[in-house]
Parts: sequence; C-alpha cells; structure tokens
Amino acid sequence: MHEKTMAVACESTRAVVDRIGEADLDRPTPCADWTVGELLNHVVGTLHLGRSLLDDVPPSTAMMPGGLPDVDLLDGDPGKAYRVGVEGLLAAARPEAFTRMHQTPLGEMPGEILGGFTTLDIAVHGWDLAVATNQPAVLDEALASDVLAFARRTITTDTRAPRIGPEVAVDPSATTTSRLVAFLGRTP
Repeated sequence: MHEKTMAVACESTRAVVDRIGEADLDRPTPCADWTVGELLNHVVGTLHLGRSLLDDVPPSTAMMPGGLPDVDLLDGDPGKAYRVGVEGLLAAARPEAFTRMHQTPLGEMPGEILGGFTTLDIAVHGWDLAVATNQPAVLDEALASDVLAFARRTITTDTRAPRIGPEVAVDPSATTTSRLVAFLGRTP
C-alpha cells in the first residue's frame, strides 16, 4: 500500500461524508456498536492517529486503533473535521514514511503496513457510512482490489478479534467491494 492509494481512499470516503447530514448522525451502522456520528468520530480520529504515527509524533488525541477518540473531533461540522484530518494525514504520507519503521500503540510497525491499515480503515468505514446513510456503497475497483489484497495479506484468523468479525461467504462472482467487506466480516 502507498500514499496514492491512501489519497484515493480519503477522497472516496470524503464523497460519502459530504452527503451526511445532522439527521443521519444517530443512525445505526454496520459497525454494530457505533452510530453514524460515532463512526465519523472514529474515522476522523483515525486520520489524526495515522498522521501522528506516520510523522513519529505523539498523537494529539488519545485513541487506540479500532477505538473511539477520547473527545468529539467533529466539533459540529463532520465534513470540515474530515477534510482537516485528511489534509494532515496526506501531508504525513510522504513516500519515505512508508519505507521506515514507526512506533505504534500496537508495537513497532513498518510504514507500509501502518499506511495500509490506515487506508483500509478509511476505505471500509466509508463503505459503512454509505450503507448507513443509504448512499451508493461501491468503492473504486482499483481501490477495493488494493485494499482486499492488503487485507488478505495481513489479517489472519488470530488477528481478527475483537475488531474484525469472521469472513462472510459471498458468491465468487461478487464485486470486489463486496468481497472486501465480506472478508472484513460485513454482509454486503
């Protein structure tokens, strides 16, 4: 995974976030424990955490990967919070950041893997938000393919729990987006 794929994931999810209104924030999401507002807060937190970790600086907000930030990062304007988070993340996503090791809450991690998990989180949660708000939930084919290949390479039965559910069976002819979300425990 590299910075260009990360930028595509960020743009894909931005298109969804921009169409989310105040009335959508309490809707349930495919992430069973989170509403749209909570999931948006997680995604913005992921952007901030990814930036900090790729820049090798302490995070400005306490958040474990897969968790919620300790504060509301949306500040009444989810679209703006998302765009500001993306700007920071993409500024940190320089090619050299993907080629060195980084200290993370989960231990030392290669930049390519750190960037890959950040990209996966942004892309798949974009799908979750689209489903929750009745928007088209199909990722760009190349993005879905890259993220699925990364997920298959890095996520094992042992590393799924507690944040990623068991793979859901789909028809072999399913779209790449459907195969990706099913691999990550979602029903397409």
